[in-house]
Amino acid sequence: MIPKWMCALGISFISYMSILFVIIVVVTFQARDFDLRRTLVITAAYMAFMVVYFAVLFIVFKRKIDAPK
Repeated sequence: MIPKWMCALGISFISYMSILFVIIVVVTFQARDFDLRRTLVITAAYMAFMVVYFAVLFIVFKRKIDAPK
């Protein structure tokens, strides 16, 4: 069974990926051209930030749950 806090992180990750999709769509329509390189740069920067963000959240949640009461 997956803990509730892990399930919440998974749902949060999916919602953040939908935000990335919206950012890519807006940038593509703004530029009026699909540029794969620009899209990859946006995705790489966004994903790097999200990986660090979720790693910090994972550590914080894990410590709070494992902390003695």
